[in-house]
Amino acid sequence: MEESLLSRTPSRGGVTFLNVARTYIPNTKVECHYTLPPGTVANASDWIGIFKKEASSVRDYHTFVWCVVPEGAAEGSAVHSSVQFQASYLPKPGAQFYQFRYVNHQGRVCGQSSSFQFREPRPMDELVMLEEPESDSDILLVVPKATVLQNQLEESQQERNDLMRLKLQLEGEVTELKSRVHELETTLQVTKEEQAKLMEQYKGLSRAHGELKEERDVLSRQQGDHVARILELEDDIHSISEKVLEKEVELDRVKDTVKALTQEQEQLLGQLKEEQADKEQSQAELQVSQLECCRLSADLQKAKSHQGEQASQLQRLQAEVTRIQNLLDEAQQRIAELEPLKEQLRGTQELAVSSQQKASLLGEELASTASARDRTMADLHRSRLEVAEANNRLVELSLQWREDKSSWSKERAGLLQNVEAEKDKILKLSAEVLRLEKAVQEERTQRQGLKADLAREKDSSLVQLSESKRELTELRSALRVFQKEKEQLQEEKQELLEYMRKLEARLEKVADEKWSEDAATEDEEATPGLSCPAAVLTDSEDESPEDMRLTSYGLCERGGPGSNPSGPRDTPAHVVISQPSPIAPHMTGPHDDSSSDSEAEDEKAVLMAAVQSGGEEASLLLPELGSAFYDVASTIFRGAQIVLHPLSPALPPPHAGSSLGASARGGVGEGESQVSECGFVGGPLSEASPGGPAAPPWKECPICKEQFPECDKDALEEHVDGHFFFSTQDPFTFE
Repeated sequence: MEESLLSRTPSRGGVTFLNVARTYIPNTKVECHYTLPPGTVANASDWIGIFKKEASSVRDYHTFVWCVVPEGAAEGSAVHSSVQFQASYLPKPGAQFYQFRYVNHQGRVCGQSSSFQFREPRPMDELVMLEEPESDSDILLVVPKATVLQNQLEESQQERNDLMRLKLQLEGEVTELKSRVHELETTLQVTKEEQAKLMEQYKGLSRAHGELKEERDVLSRQQGDHVARILELEDDIHSISEKVLEKEVELDRVKDTVKALTQEQEQLLGQLKEEQADKEQSQAELQVSQLECCRLSADLQKAKSHQGEQASQLQRLQAEVTRIQNLLDEAQQRIAELEPLKEQLRGTQELAVSSQQKASLLGEELASTASARDRTMADLHRSRLEVAEANNRLVELSLQWREDKSSWSKERAGLLQNVEAEKDKILKLSAEVLRLEKAVQEERTQRQGLKADLAREKDSSLVQLSESKRELTELRSALRVFQKEKEQLQEEKQELLEYMRKLEARLEKVADEKWSEDAATEDEEATPGLSCPAAVLTDSEDESPEDMRLTSYGLCERGGPGSNPSGPRDTPAHVVISQPSPIAPHMTGPHDDSSSDSEAEDEKAVLMAAVQSGGEEASLLLPELGSAFYDVASTIFRGAQIVLHPLSPALPPPHAGSSLGASARGGVGEGESQVSECGFVGGPLSEASPGGPAAPPWKECPICKEQFPECDKDALEEHVDGHFFFSTQDPFTFE
């Protein structure tokens, strides 16, 4: 029986042979699997040979094959490969042990396998014993090895399918994770773009805030300048008012002295004309100043209409105010220039005319100065209104700036919150991406492990599949051998049946001739006077030679006596003729192939009958049986002894058909007798009948042990032939 346990033998050189069986079937190719250790470089000149176990040289190989150089093998890893030995080059079956040996291109043995044999499979080689793992009993199950290998192959295939499904599922999950990572990366990119846009908006708002702040500072500085200028103008107006009061007091004093100054009036008339010319010039300048003020008013109106040009207009307004202040300074200087005139008026107080003229001149100057003051006050009021409007505008701008600042602060806070939220989201997405990358890495690692397991399982499955194929090939070869043996047995059976048919035909022909001769002899011997004329005759004497031919069930199946003989004779009442049981039973229809029990019994009957014959017919009918079976069967039938009882001595000798007294199942029962030839009957002591002749030497039938006289050889031969010639039907078919 081929060992189901496959060994993995580590070799001394590092090369490992896998799945080396203990025995291999001849005339079938052998597949050798081996693994090269890491670091071993395969060469096309390396070869694997089958050596005898005791071989000491690499030249003592029986056969060899060149190694296959594997392609695409990773460096630093073990390499698995296999070679095949053709069936025509394998050793012949025998008890010799062999080994696989790996020989490199340098002629050095790098590895050898465990020993194995080449021999034909035995009946028990295809069975393996299995122990039930869950049962507590010591029962062993004996099952065919092909079934076990088929179950293992199905389990490996199922496990491989499960791993493939798991691999496909993991690949789908990895694809989903990759798509999720891609979506997250897209979302992250969009978030980064939005963050960049928000940062740009934030920078723009920051720049706008700086510009507004600068504009506010400029307006604040302008407001301070305007306030300072207004205070200066108020101080100037106050000083001018004081001076006017002083001049009024002086005017009162001058009125007192007008009379004294009138005399000097004429003298001062010329001077007055000159002063009048100066006054006209001053009035012209004042008119020019008024025109300038009107123009300034128009400019202020334009400044109100053009708020965008406020800063430049305020600067121009400041320049105009400065220019007006210069005009006022000039007016004050002119007023200061009147002081000498006042001194002259004091000097000429005695001159009334001159004093009156000076008084009128001073009154006019005072009127002009008052009008100039009024105009200056109006200009100042307008300037204050403009400053107030500018302040209101500044307040509005400040309020708008504050509102813009608050809204900007809110927007900035919202943007900062959004930025923080986006940062948190980005951090979460980054953590998610890292987690997904880690999961993907773990999945890749697990996938690589599963791939490695799948590769190992695949290698194991391939090895098991090759082993199963080898087992199947062995089973097929054994089946072909069995079929050939069965065909040979069928041919031998057909030859045996054909020979039996020929033998039956020959025996039938010989029996017909013998029956006719015996009938003629009996008629001749029956004519002389017999010792007992009233002797009882057997049924065989009344039968014709044609009636003496046996049917399929012999004489015992006939309902009555045969046809009437030439002379009327009475049938004896105490004579019993026993017919042996037929080999082939009487069949009314075709043989049933499924009735194996009846056919086995028929085959046994034929073999037993052949053994009982013990003669040439037995050796012809049983050419394939040995002498041992014949001896055993003969010993069994020797136990059946036939007792012959004497009948009447005057009876004529019966024909051979009447001597069929012993069957294959036993001998003649008590009360039965067989009449021998020459007027003698066989008894237990081989005594002659009373009144008859002396007893001649006897011969015994090898089948039924019936005794016959030695002088009548034909009777013994016919008696032996009668054991076989009892059926005219076709013999049974061996199965």
